[in-house]
Amino acid sequence: MKKVLLILASAIALSISSCAVPDADFVHDDATIHAIYLCTTMKDATGKELSVSFPGVINQDTGEISFLVTKDKRRQIDLMAVKLRANLAYDAYIKVTREAGQDVDRTLYGIHDISAGMDLTVTAKMTGRTKDYHLTAQYEK
Repeated sequence: MKKVLLILASAIALSISSCAVPDADFVHDDATIHAIYLCTTMKDATGKELSVSFPGVINQDTGEISFLVTKDKRRQIDLMAVKLRANLAYDAYIKVTREAGQDVDRTLYGIHDISAGMDLTVTAKMTGRTKDYHLTAQYEK
């Protein structure tokens, strides 16, 4: 019985002393877009949304994001009505700040007009750090 109590007391002491204080290494400060996709809003004959998407090219140094819609997909992508999907870091969010020449304050959710470009701001919630991006799209000539 003494051995069991000794082992139990040791295990409890060990588990209490192993609780670590949160470290600065775990601060979520990444306010970057890791990947972004332009998706169609067009539907097929049955009403199902077409699964056409293009990855954007991101320049992290300048904050420029560009899309080039290929000739064969031109009819399926209307730059005045697209959906955008972005991969962000953990605990970050994205806001659209300028769209179709107008200042706006909305999320990336929904249908967007990117024919005149779009400005985005990504914010790391934990620290408030932000990064701005400018998105452009064009059809391949």
